Amino acid sequence: MLMHIPKRLLPIAVLFLFSPNCFSQTDSVQAALLDTVSIRAYLGKQLLETPAALLYISAEQLNRFSNTNIMQALNASPGVRMEERSPGSYRLNIRGSSVRSPFGVRNVKIYYDDIPFTAPGGASMFNMLGFYNVGSLEVIKGPGSSLYGAGTGGVLMVNAPVRQPQPFSVSIMGGSYGLLGAQGSVSLKNNLIRYEHLQSDGYRLHTAMRRDNVSWQSTLQSSRKNNVKLHILYSDLQYETPGALTLNEFNANARAARPATPAFPGAEQAKASIHQQALLAGFTNSYSISGQIKNTTSLYALFNNTKNPTVQNYESKREPHFGGRSVFHYNIAAGPSPFGIAAGGEYQSGSFRYRTYRNDSGKPDTLRIEDKLNIHQYFGFAQLNWNYKHWILTAGASINQMQLDFERTTPAGFIHENKNFGLQFSPRLALLYKIQPTISAYMNIAKGFSPPAADEIFADNNSYNLALAPEKGWNYEPGIRGSLFNKRLAFDASYFITGLENSIVTRRDSGGGNYYVNAGKTRQQGIELSLGYALFKEPLANFYGSSLKTTFSHYRFRYKEFVQGLNDYSGNSMPGVPDNNVNVLADVAMKGGFYINISYSYTDKIYLNDANTAAAEAYHLLSAKAGYKRAIKKIIWSFFAGADNIGDEKYSLGNDVNGFGGRYYNIAPGRSFYAGLSLAL
Repeated sequence: MLMHIPKRLLPIAVLFLFSPNCFSQTDSVQAALLDTVSIRAYLGKQLLETPAALLYISAEQLNRFSNTNIMQALNASPGVRMEERSPGSYRLNIRGSSVRSPFGVRNVKIYYDDIPFTAPGGASMFNMLGFYNVGSLEVIKGPGSSLYGAGTGGVLMVNAPVRQPQPFSVSIMGGSYGLLGAQGSVSLKNNLIRYEHLQSDGYRLHTAMRRDNVSWQSTLQSSRKNNVKLHILYSDLQYETPGALTLNEFNANARAARPATPAFPGAEQAKASIHQQALLAGFTNSYSISGQIKNTTSLYALFNNTKNPTVQNYESKREPHFGGRSVFHYNIAAGPSPFGIAAGGEYQSGSFRYRTYRNDSGKPDTLRIEDKLNIHQYFGFAQLNWNYKHWILTAGASINQMQLDFERTTPAGFIHENKNFGLQFSPRLALLYKIQPTISAYMNIAKGFSPPAADEIFADNNSYNLALAPEKGWNYEPGIRGSLFNKRLAFDASYFITGLENSIVTRRDSGGGNYYVNAGKTRQQGIELSLGYALFKEPLANFYGSSLKTTFSHYRFRYKEFVQGLNDYSGNSMPGVPDNNVNVLADVAMKGGFYINISYSYTDKIYLNDANTAAAEAYHLLSAKAGYKRAIKKIIWSFFAGADNIGDEKYSLGNDVNGFGGRYYNIAPGRSFYAGLSLAL
């Protein structure tokens, strides 16, 4: 049974779920999404006809926050949590998936306009994307086994921005703690070329960051049947890593960097940082073979070069990989019971090279270890969709395989190992019933399989563990979504229960290096709710409209069986995930071009270790953004200003779970302000 919702949250739930008349809405944006938005992640099906826990985050939702990253928009969605240990260092969590991800993005498959973005081995360089590289987002929560292969966390589809009618645009913004951002784009014919720059001095000591990003996307249509989309993206990112603090250090000076110890230098002395250069090139070809058969094929190559001095060592990484994905769609309109079949496969190969040196104040010194890792990963999949009257049946499965070959050269000798995870079968079955044209209910059952990522087998403390087992388990999820009152009230609710075996969790050694172990069995269950209301459908007086949306999630994530050495953590809460989270978003738009967006978020306490002996305190965040947008002659002018963490809460957004010696805390920025100006012509 789910534990009861704490009493302190009941007034919030009552106020925002049952008092919609406090605000009005621009249009039924949330309701309209249910039956008008095509979900790329499920082959163009409309959201109301998709039997899965999905989120769609539009460009409008992304732009209601500061134009620096997509973190706040994701965090306003139930079931998703994006964390930032320091500017540029992101971690993505879908229903607790970041338990095994102390940094970066793992156990979440990412695609960029149908191009595989996640590397073979399971890691994703999400921070190479700038804010303006993202047009909209789709999130599949839980296993996407029938279409996207291995993974228990979920799938993130990043849709590239659409080409705007105005051929030229430029924007600039600045803010607290040395924030400076600028972007310029040229949109001509079927091409969109963009440059983006972002920099910040950071709130903490030793948290400066800079990112320069250049992208080109092009669409070619050689015939009515054939369409090709091309993407080239280059990113140059540098950011400093301050390291986690103990509770005493956090209380004494939360903005300090990790100090020196008798065994290791401090973060500033070690010049701990990341310098990452990455280039992605890929294309997607869509071809209509006939009126019933269509093929979509994507090919890509990605090269990454990373330099990473830490308090323990100096790492140099070269991670080139390539791959492709092809899907055939076959649709038959068979009277009252049409059906469609999707079948295809995906292949990826990577040849990674790692060198670990002694760190001499941010410069490589003596070579300690040289690693070579070759990874081959592939899967095949098929899915059937069958409609009969008010019913939609979805049945599918994938077969997954991953192989790796590893060589290590050290002064002590040479090591050669290989690993084959064997064929893994992951089925999915879902049934949807349309209660009425605007309401549908579904039941989704899927098996998830997630092999350990390369960075988990070959940890950054120079250890490796080929015995690390894949985590696997079943996910059961009923849900209901729809709209009422002529689409003025929209809702989406789901309950899930996931049982995993061999869950992968992180550990940290005394130098802050990560290593990973299997955690026996876990049981994860939760409720996720989303509600939007439109007081009126047409503009009134001087108001173009306003909107209210609230989301709520309640989780009970527990170790079912987890014994490590003499420690028995069975029955404990899994760290890194708050039990409760509430978001309230209110927007007002005036006919004259003025608008204001207000956001409130409550996050419950978060356990920081498996023993549940330390926890980050609950916190409340309030932010606001106001602006003015007006077309003067042929130029569209836009000015905006905003504030984040208006209450100046002291909290840690990117905790180091299971940190050695209680080093868990990375403070998030205090009260901050920003303002910007853009024009398009």
